[in-house]
Amino acid sequence: MTVDPFEAIKVTFFQECDELLGDLETGLLAIEAGSADDETVNAVFRAVHSVKGGAGAFGLDDLVRFAHVFETLLDEIRSGRRPCDDPTVKTLLRAADLLADHIAAARGQAPAVDEARSAGLVAELELLTHGESGAAGAAPAADSAHAVGTAEPDAFGFRPVAFDLSALDGPAPAAAPAETVWRVVFRPQGRMYAHANETGLLLRELARLGSVSVALDASGLPDLADLVAEEGYLTWTVDIEAEAGEAAIREVFDFVESDCDLAVTPTANVAVSDPAPPPADDFDLAALLARVQTPEASDPVPTPAAPAAPAPSPAPAPAAPAAANQSAPAITIRVDLDRVDRLINVVGELVIQQAMLAQRVVESGLARSSGVSVGLEDLELLTREIQDSVMAIRAQPVKSVFQRMPRLVREVAEMTGKRVRLVTEGEATEVDKTVVERLAEPITHMLRNAIDHGLEGPDDRLAAGKPVEGTVRMVALHRSGRIVIEISDDGRGINRERVRGIAVSRGLITDEAALTDEEIDNLIFLPGFSTAETVSDVSGRGVGMDVVRRSIQALGGRITIASTPGKGSTFTLSLPLTLAVLDGMVVSAAGQTLVAPLTAIVESLTPRPQDIHHVGGHDAVIRFREEFVPLIDVAMVMGFRTEPVVAATGVAVVIETEAGFRAALLVDAIQGQRQVVIKSLETNYQQVEGVAAATILGDGRVALILDVDAIVANARRRSARPELKLAS
Repeated sequence: MTVDPFEAIKVTFFQECDELLGDLETGLLAIEAGSADDETVNAVFRAVHSVKGGAGAFGLDDLVRFAHVFETLLDEIRSGRRPCDDPTVKTLLRAADLLADHIAAARGQAPAVDEARSAGLVAELELLTHGESGAAGAAPAADSAHAVGTAEPDAFGFRPVAFDLSALDGPAPAAAPAETVWRVVFRPQGRMYAHANETGLLLRELARLGSVSVALDASGLPDLADLVAEEGYLTWTVDIEAEAGEAAIREVFDFVESDCDLAVTPTANVAVSDPAPPPADDFDLAALLARVQTPEASDPVPTPAAPAAPAPSPAPAPAAPAAANQSAPAITIRVDLDRVDRLINVVGELVIQQAMLAQRVVESGLARSSGVSVGLEDLELLTREIQDSVMAIRAQPVKSVFQRMPRLVREVAEMTGKRVRLVTEGEATEVDKTVVERLAEPITHMLRNAIDHGLEGPDDRLAAGKPVEGTVRMVALHRSGRIVIEISDDGRGINRERVRGIAVSRGLITDEAALTDEEIDNLIFLPGFSTAETVSDVSGRGVGMDVVRRSIQALGGRITIASTPGKGSTFTLSLPLTLAVLDGMVVSAAGQTLVAPLTAIVESLTPRPQDIHHVGGHDAVIRFREEFVPLIDVAMVMGFRTEPVVAATGVAVVIETEAGFRAALLVDAIQGQRQVVIKSLETNYQQVEGVAAATILGDGRVALILDVDAIVANARRRSARPELKLAS
């Protein structure tokens, strides 16, 4: 099937829009936090400018019009003509949200943006840009992009002048003649050429607007020894006689305006406010355009005898060695995710085949010093290197998920009438792309609940001695070979009496049930449970936390709660770093082959009878490095056998859970350490308590991958409630 090149480029544009929106959100949040430095403001401006330029190429008029007004205000801020105060930042954040909606609508992922909403925000942006007097006469079209008062002289000595006729007293001046002469002075910067733009093509576009006269000023060229090929030293002066207005001329430079110094003025204004430049030799535009169209021409460009326009000398160019020392930007390519997935699947099969081949070699009785065994060891090293490289390709920072949340927090805070500050940490933490993509929904649910149910209203917070503004913190980090995401708030915490009462009233538990605080907290994960008294746009329909738990469990993860009444709650998500391959220790228990994740294992040892003790006559513990840790019979917990075995006849594998709790898993024997391919048990069969996934061993057998945290938690529950152990 033939792919339309235009559509392919359009898809790439929308992918870049996702990145630009992330940069825009990050920059605005930095400005809101007080980091309104020039580089941050310029980065925000460039993001909106790039969206506008790309949208114009695809005829997305609604997106272009809104981005243009947005960009104009940012241009005023970065030039210092408008302050970036708190109300302005809040308006910019709402504008960023609406820009994302426009992009989603243009992409076909959302309905068209409400015109009234868009027009209202445009009016706010124009009011901030032009003030009350200028906003009334500000044109929403592109002509208003630079019609903001009188600017300071630019680098070339020209003073761009534009008039807001509605702000002038007296009758409006007469209309300009049909033919107007404009003077365009611009000097390309080095990054313009780095972005694959060409001066000759810009001159050709100007020539299409009318009759042009071009002059070149090469006085800024340094000595040959100081010349840096990537820099721009030439200044161009173009006089255009055309009916086109300033906006049409600037539109030629739409994609390069931030990469060059540009001034566009009517020649009449130049005659009044600035001395006319000395005459220059005519520049042969036709010859230049011919050379652009025939790049094989190698004749040097003639340099005029006199400069075309007065221009201050540019700053001295950096020496060539200094330029050479600058690190080149990383070269990247876009690859379809399906191709990467297929590659990962092939690598997984390669790992399985390598394990099977190793098993066959062991069964054949070949010596480890034989050529086959040595070659097999080399194959194992190469397989691991390939696997690590493929996993690195799929690794992606959780920043892509975290960047979507500030907007959600603002919207929910506005709907609930609360003041909320979102704090994020660990955005650079990397995890498998599949995990990242499926994190957005559960995190969204938890943030909404944290704001709606966790945080108090402003009056209640003041009464409790807390700041009016509540804080929601979202942290990502690596721990024990897994990714952990913590979402916490400084709100009221979980009202356990109320939660228990709701669970009883809805028949979820009996009134006589004896539950610990942890078990009461976990009632909120039951289907249909909700503490909201009324149904609203935020919550109250009983759909949320049970969805979160199912989503996390589907990823091989778990969710836990820690809550302190009056101080807040913390929800902890624990997920595997990858859904493809892990290093594990293969063990056997009651004739079953199991795999324990190597990242959770601290040590393995043979229990000695004198080190084993019993608490309460039935719960075994083992002495491990001057402390006692629970001894858990894996076969008993998993239901492989009903009678315990003598601990001294097995092997104890000491593990550490994500919460830092240590325990010893009692197994029959250790078979070895291997790299195994993860196969989802829930997808292919069903969820099994204590089992995270399954794998295929070298001999073709299926082995279960243990969820050590679930096994320990299950054993602790049985110890805390002996009647459950007896009933089982």
